[in-house]
Amino acid sequence: MRIVFTIGTSTGGVGTHVHALARDLAAAGHEIGVIGPAATDEHFGFSLLPGVRFGVLELGTGIGASDAALIRRQRTLLRSFSPQIVHAHGFRAGLITLLTLRTLKTQPKFVLSLHNQASGQGLRGRVETRVETMLARGADLVLGASTDLVDRARELGAQTARFLPAAAPEVIHISAEAAAATRARLAEEFDFDPGALIVLAVGRVAEQKNYPMLVRGLARLGEENHPDEIVALVAGAADEEVLADVRAQHDAAAAASAIPALHFLGPRDDIAELAAAADIYALTSVWEARALVLQEALISGKAIVATATGGSAELVGDAGMLIDHDDDAAFAAAVAELAVDPARRAELGANARARGAELPDEREVAEELAGLYTELLSAQVG
Repeated sequence: MRIVFTIGTSTGGVGTHVHALARDLAAAGHEIGVIGPAATDEHFGFSLLPGVRFGVLELGTGIGASDAALIRRQRTLLRSFSPQIVHAHGFRAGLITLLTLRTLKTQPKFVLSLHNQASGQGLRGRVETRVETMLARGADLVLGASTDLVDRARELGAQTARFLPAAAPEVIHISAEAAAATRARLAEEFDFDPGALIVLAVGRVAEQKNYPMLVRGLARLGEENHPDEIVALVAGAADEEVLADVRAQHDAAAAASAIPALHFLGPRDDIAELAAAADIYALTSVWEARALVLQEALISGKAIVATATGGSAELVGDAGMLIDHDDDAAFAAAVAELAVDPARRAELGANARARGAELPDEREVAEELAGLYTELLSAQVG
């Protein structure tokens, strides 16, 4: 099959998912093209993958007059690729792709993957709903990374909507000795007791991740006399404005009373080591479809405390402690419970590892997607 993926700006889960699909489908003998911003290619290396062609399309984040030029550019790229299937990831890539396909005399099948929910309010929310509806009804197949996204697409009139998980990359096994060494290095670098309980969060410092809730939860733990026994670490790139706000909130809380330390590590290439050294994995997001970092925590066998939003509850199940969105009191209570109960942490870790072992890997997801593509093309021929 001749398949083209379209992707917008990405440095995280969406780009990781598309990279794996392009790699594995090309390895299976399909002709693969990827269209997206140059920075996304630079980050993920699509153009370096064997059997994959990359075309630059500088998709911005807002709708505007420049969209006409984007449509013309994408039309030229698609004609050069001559795909049977065009698979767009996300609202922005999906909108430009749908508009482009409408200008072609011979149209390939259009597949749309949804990885996030629309979150706009007021006028923006109404515009987003219109775009959602147009995409849902215009796609031959809508894929949701969580079942709530699939339900939403069906409500908006999608012809066919299916669940397709975004699988986590292979998780490197870290020995107990290496984990202990990482813990010792972190304790020395950030000046905390090596015996402290480490709470690790992995993810871009952005509004969706709701790190202010993490700060409020830490403040509650300080009130309960846990400030020196717990340290929180956040690994990931940052929106500098959001990071400054979260730091200021933590500093203000620390000035008012004792509070566990919070350290921002920035982008890291040793996430597996950090996870192995940590005692608890925390996810405080407003919403997630199927967070790759949660899957990595499951595979690593970490005790998890996560907000039960989007697809997180169905992903974690009994392998972690699930709390309501933005409930800092519940977050603090869960961490406090696990801090004094290593047996419970071990139980949750074992549950997580068992659940992680059942998750599909990237190759299996690519094979499932290839089957869906075949169904689409077979229906067309029929």
